[in-house]
Amino acid sequence: MDIMKLNNLTKLKDNRTNCYSLIFEMTIKDYLNLVEEIYKDKGGLKEQREPLKSSSAMRIRKQMVKDIKAGTVLPPIVLGLIVPEKEFDVIPEKENQQFAELISDVKNGNLTIIDGMQRTTALTEAIEEGASSDTQIRVEFWISIKLNSLIYRMLVLNTGQVPWNLRRQVETVFSTMINEMKTAIPEMEVYKVDDGNRRTQGGQYHANDLIELYLAFGGRKEKVDTKERLADEFTRLDFIEATENKDFADIFYKSLRTLAIVDIEFSKYQAPENENRFSNGKDLFKSQPARVGFITAISKKIYGRPGIEKSEGEILKSIEKVEETSSSLIERLSKMNNDELGDFLSLGTLSEKLSVKSSRVGDFEREFFTKAFDTLLDVGTDVPNMEVCWQSY
Repeated sequence: MDIMKLNNLTKLKDNRTNCYSLIFEMTIKDYLNLVEEIYKDKGGLKEQREPLKSSSAMRIRKQMVKDIKAGTVLPPIVLGLIVPEKEFDVIPEKENQQFAELISDVKNGNLTIIDGMQRTTALTEAIEEGASSDTQIRVEFWISIKLNSLIYRMLVLNTGQVPWNLRRQVETVFSTMINEMKTAIPEMEVYKVDDGNRRTQGGQYHANDLIELYLAFGGRKEKVDTKERLADEFTRLDFIEATENKDFADIFYKSLRTLAIVDIEFSKYQAPENENRFSNGKDLFKSQPARVGFITAISKKIYGRPGIEKSEGEILKSIEKVEETSSSLIERLSKMNNDELGDFLSLGTLSEKLSVKSSRVGDFEREFFTKAFDTLLDVGTDVPNMEVCWQSY
């Protein structure tokens, strides 16, 4: 890619989130080339946000395209950029073209659109209809060393605007998050949807399922509406409050690592016969409701139930307690032989409890596992076996 030309730099430091806000003028052509490169492995920009289907929304977009062709000035499109700490520290010293080199060299997944999906689509359509690609637009870059700061910015910027599925907001930055996860959790193996791999042991998960775990952890709810628009604004607010904490991502990664290690230990159990849905140890966290329940139970223990706001000191104490309980459990599991592990897991009881017919199986199982793992964290090292947890619902 040719180095783009950036003009009229405005640079401010956001001390609240430890980000830099940089606004440049650049050509539509340079902007679209930059964005196309970022999303070339994701099927194009138009899939990154749900299409606006209402007649009024379509009219607005059509008008936006018309205005662009007539030379209108759009509000700045906001991009998020993750950079190494050494690059972040020298931002105050950089000039226009040094930033152009930095942005042009960005790796896939480290640059994302925070605010401006529809404007980007409108720009693409305007160029296709004959608008000049040399027209200047303003683009704001939020630069940080931590993804969490960008997610916080994205959620705040989009609150109160055209409703946007919370899952899709997180998906736009999730490839960067996967990179962070792999570094923070070396025990975990992550598959993408098109990898074609299947789980053969504990600690292996599809990236798509991890998005739901992230949303459940941030919202402190086992029921995450991942398909419909986010109707419950309180869930969004709970999520914003959680991501406001600069350590939120690290806390989530530690919690996810706990899940992965417990999963690996559980998976060592091999049943003599595969009679039930949950027969072998690896079957437990093969279930997404079980994973959601585990991560939600940890989140509630750390942050409290939705609507409760703990102080930073209270959160730290809760983290210490959860880590102490989980470490003791993992150490205990690591010393068990196959028979002892089978007795502890009580998978026969679990299969019986979940054989109950329900019109909403997914919701029922998420509630069941959240309660079960909440009990495990409460009872801690005193739990004789998992039957106590399975019977708690």
